[in-house]
Amino acid sequence: MMIPSNHDTGDNAWMMTSTALVLLMTPALAFFYGGLVDRKNILNQLFLSFICMGIVFLQWVLFGFSFAYGPPISVGFGSFGWSVLRFGEYNNAIYSPTYPLLTFAAYEGTFAVITPALISGAIVGRMKLIPYMLFIFLWTTVCYDPMAHWVWSNNGWLKHLGTLDFAGGTVVHILSGVSGFVASLILGKRSDYDPRSTTGHNLPFTILGTCLLWVGWCGFNAGSANGADGIAALALVNTNAAAATGLVTWVVIDAIRGHVSISGACIGPIVGLVAVTPACGFVQPGWAVLIGFIATVVVYFLLLNKHHMHFDDTLDVALVHGCGGVLGAFMTGLFPQKSINPVNGNDGAFYGRPIQLWYQIAGILTAIGFAAACTAGILIILDWIMGIRLAEEDEVEGLDLTAHGENWEVTASQAIGDLVKTILEEQKHMEAAGQDTGTFELRYNPKNPKKMGFKIPLLKQKESHNTRVDMDPGNNDRLQQDFYQTHPNDDEINIESMDTHILRF
Repeated sequence: MMIPSNHDTGDNAWMMTSTALVLLMTPALAFFYGGLVDRKNILNQLFLSFICMGIVFLQWVLFGFSFAYGPPISVGFGSFGWSVLRFGEYNNAIYSPTYPLLTFAAYEGTFAVITPALISGAIVGRMKLIPYMLFIFLWTTVCYDPMAHWVWSNNGWLKHLGTLDFAGGTVVHILSGVSGFVASLILGKRSDYDPRSTTGHNLPFTILGTCLLWVGWCGFNAGSANGADGIAALALVNTNAAAATGLVTWVVIDAIRGHVSISGACIGPIVGLVAVTPACGFVQPGWAVLIGFIATVVVYFLLLNKHHMHFDDTLDVALVHGCGGVLGAFMTGLFPQKSINPVNGNDGAFYGRPIQLWYQIAGILTAIGFAAACTAGILIILDWIMGIRLAEEDEVEGLDLTAHGENWEVTASQAIGDLVKTILEEQKHMEAAGQDTGTFELRYNPKNPKKMGFKIPLLKQKESHNTRVDMDPGNNDRLQQDFYQTHPNDDEINIESMDTHILRF
């Protein structure tokens, strides 16, 4: 039954816009992750985020929202009272006082969608697809929904204790970071795991994903003000200040160390955004800058020493989201001011109320312990029932083919073939005119690094030995050494050991 109500159209419009922005973050995350994985797993990695938009939002409509925010049966859990969102469009004095409760349900549902999608970055290339889909459904039900209830619902025990989490530093980032870490331990390392290797093959995807995540985060944080007001403006400014600080800090440290990494520059703003999320509606912009700076410096040097860590968290979910979330939640106990947010805020340790720091620690420890227990319990049971780890030969082949039966390289390979044909035809015309066109080479790199690759020079080498081929900045030195150590003639095919790809697509 639809109950008429006088809604604030401005608040409703802002909350629906924020819902769309946060929903955008899940495909943005897919691009961010997809550009960082090996090409044999890119379709699967995109799918692992995409499927969350289906499974998790369906769960949220059926009973997830009711479990998290519905009429409570205790201080720990909601109920089935609002299952299938059957409350209509009336507004709720607690959660949506100026706009429909349906808008609030949709907005919070987008948070539920992206949280398990974050976990997928820790288990790249080694988890079976069906167990993964069951895992995200069960994990959302037994881990995310209760934690959201404890921190954000009207009678949540952490909320009543005094734990502050404006937009999800505890509920989203600590939960996903810890769960990713536990999942990577249970699944074990990839069969071709190399702690010093970076297999990202499409950094434009990652840059695109980073930019879209940054934009989406404006709805993630500012929308958590629950209306179009001054708190939303504060959260919006703090969000962008922390992201900008993270980006600049990462780039400056990289520059001091000798080179600016594109993939690192993409991680910097994400760390700043993660860290400021729990505090963005409670602190002044100057503190947001400091929060972004501290978190970025800490995570930078943790990643710098990642090769000493004996676990295979492929895309650093534990360090970026777990550690970043812990740092942000902790600093939320230091810098908040009640005068900034009189309704939901409190003074922190820097403003004469050190007890707030202990409330934050209680939330951090609860999130860590609960996420670890839920993730381990679900995965161990699934492993016992159906097995969750891919066979080694399937890992080597890649999930794009073994799980989906598709491979995005097919189209690209056809395009490369057409390009080679065009170049060879052009070469004939130019040679007939007495012109020299330079060198074009194809190189093949077998999946087994112990086998020999080969190089096919198509045109005559005329360039100087100082020419620089920069297909991947991290591999330039090795590429130059491999590329110029021979001087092929037009008709020969040189066979040599290959460590890198010349053609990247």
